[in-house]
Parts: sequence; structure tokens; C-alpha cells
Amino acid sequence: MSDKMNMSRRTALKTFGVAAAGALAAPSVITRSLAAGETLVVYNFDGLLGKVIKDHWIDPFSQTTGVKVEVLTMQGSSPPMAKIKAQVDAGRPDADVIPMQMPDYVFGVRNNLFQTIDAKDMPEYANLYPDYITPHGPKLVLWSYGLAYNTDKIKTAPTAWADLWDPQYKGKAALNEALFDQALQMANLVAKGKPLPVDDATFAALTKLRPNLATLWTTGAQAEQLLRTGEVWIMPVWNGRVYPLKDQGVPIDFVSPKEGFFTRADPFCIPRGAKNPDLAKAFINFSCTVAPQQALAKGLFYASPNQKVVYPPEIAKRVVVSTREELARAVPEDFEVIVDNLPDWRRRWDAWKQS
Repeated sequence: MSDKMNMSRRTALKTFGVAAAGALAAPSVITRSLAAGETLVVYNFDGLLGKVIKDHWIDPFSQTTGVKVEVLTMQGSSPPMAKIKAQVDAGRPDADVIPMQMPDYVFGVRNNLFQTIDAKDMPEYANLYPDYITPHGPKLVLWSYGLAYNTDKIKTAPTAWADLWDPQYKGKAALNEALFDQALQMANLVAKGKPLPVDDATFAALTKLRPNLATLWTTGAQAEQLLRTGEVWIMPVWNGRVYPLKDQGVPIDFVSPKEGFFTRADPFCIPRGAKNPDLAKAFINFSCTVAPQQALAKGLFYASPNQKVVYPPEIAKRVVVSTREELARAVPEDFEVIVDNLPDWRRRWDAWKQS
């Protein structure tokens, strides 16, 4: 491809970025002609979240630009960071866009795995809350972590994390193995009233919970199945896994525990050495616009950092953090501390499981 064609393609992609909010109504013929035949590779979540992102972010972007989008589905909520590091270090990352949990992001920044993204390449940044913009991409998918419970089996709604320890739930509770760091912080909120530090008292609290635990789950799809079948009556889980099931007739509901709930957002980043960084920026910018963000709130009840997104009252309740004031009620997490201690926490977690 000539230098002139490279410049034209970049210009077209930036033009698409500026017009992304209206792209579905008026696709750019120029952008389609230049981007046709290109392939963008993105990691995506599994389960319902992955489906909403594919239906309302990935497919519309592909249809609008003519770009073929190849999806690599993550098992659970985190990408394979060790594999990604090896690929980036070798100069051959397998994806152009990677969404990730905040501990993954801290790990990636420390290991120089991501390209920086200049605000001038992301017109939609003008509409995002500034604290949701990182040097390597926006933090999207604001999910809240609270308690799901079976409304047929539990007539009085739980109000606190401490309710997980209630003897009436013997063999009917579950914890998230994939985000075990949040399980540890949750236990600390009950035992200490604060999320850190993780120590002997943390695991003593978990040991007291053991009689109630039916299983540990690793993916959102597994959590949904446990809730759907009624095998588990109560568990910590994110709000977006609960309300779609409730609308399907599953007898469940979601509460934000009084000790404090957790809210996280997922940075969408471009790995260093990505094959198609311009396409990646265009896709991320499009994903930040109102239409994809509104679809996420409507379909899965995850909040948006886009200040132009408006939540109808029935959606706002399920979103949990529909305003900045509500977001401020979430328990703050120190991700630098989490990453520094994850190996030790993992060792202790695995020992606790086997004890």
C-alpha cells in the first residue's frame, strides 16, 4: 500500500470517528471503500455481555465500515494476560483491541503492553467523564458487584454481604473464582468493615462461609446457569448477569449490600505492535458513542462513562450507578495493591480451597 493510500486511510478512519454517533444512519462510502477487506481482531467477553457487545458494537461497526471483525472470546471476564504479554514481547499480538479488568490493566501498563492513545484520535473523549479516560483507552462497561438471590427460596431480601454466612443458606451459596480478589475484599467488608488488607482474618471469615458454599464458578455463563436452575440461592455477582435472567422469568433479584458494593469498569486497549491500530482506534471511538452505550444500558444494565447517555427510570434502577453521586457510594479499590499482592493471595486462596 502506498504512503498516499496509508494517509488517505488514516484520514478516512478519523473522519469516521468524528461521525461515529451518526454512523448507523449515514455510513461513510469513502471509509467503506478504503477499509473494505481489512480485518480487525478484538477480544470479547463470553455470555450475555459478549452478545450485547457483538450485536450493538462489533456488528454495527463492521456493517458501517466494511471492516471484517474477528472475535476472540474470553473465558470469563479477563483476557489471557500471560499469553498476551508473550505475544507482545515477540512483536506478534493476536488482537487489535483488548478489554480487560483493572488488575489486568495495571499489569499491562507495568509491562509496557499497550499503545498510548492520543485524545485527538478519539473525538468521543469530549463526551466522557475524564476519570474514565486512561492513557491507553477508555474505561467502559461500568458494572456493579452485589448480591443476587432467588426470590422463590428467599422471601426476605438480603441486605448485606454478611447474609451469605446465614446458616439457612447451607450448601446454597457460591463465590466467583475468576475474580477471587473481590471475594477476598467482600469477606473483609464483613469481617473488618474495609476491603484491605487481606490476611489471616480474611481467610478465617471464608472458612466460616465454607458450609454454605455449593461451588466456586469461573465464568458468567456458569453463574447464570447456577441461578437459572436454582442450584444456588444466593451469590455475589454483577448486576448485568441478573436482570436479563429476571426478565426471562428466572425468580431472582439484585441488591447492593449495605456494607458497600463494588463497581468496576473495563479499559479497552490496543496492544503494542497491533496490526491495525487505526482501525482499533476507530472501533473504540465508535464503542464510546451514545448508541452503543445506550444499547449496553438497555440490554444489560451496565452504566456508561458517556455523559450524553440518558437512563429511563426503569433502567436507572437496574444500572445501579446511573449518576455520579451513586457511583461515589461504591467501595474504592486499590488496584496497585491488588496487583502487588495477587500472587500471594492466589497462593493462599488455592491453599484455602484445598484445606
